[in-house]
Amino acid sequence: MAQTSEPKPARRRGNWRHRENRASTKYVSKRVTEQDHAALVRYAEDHDVKIAELLAPFVAELVARAHDYCEQLDTAGAAPARPS
Repeated sequence: MAQTSEPKPARRRGNWRHRENRASTKYVSKRVTEQDHAALVRYAEDHDVKIAELLAPFVAELVARAHDYCEQLDTAGAAPARPS
């Protein structure tokens, strides 16, 4: 004789943010209009890439410029003051 089992309660789905493993928790973003977002999505889809892949070179250049700027400030701050 087969035993009937009671239905199991619905399992709560986990929060994917808790399992996400990214290299860094910091991110850079910019708000855009609905029209701008739609245009970006359409452009990315038509070129079979993600928006993040399109932005990556520009963000990398900006980060490099910011690092260069910070190095210049650090170097200037470490140099001995000239007598007046």
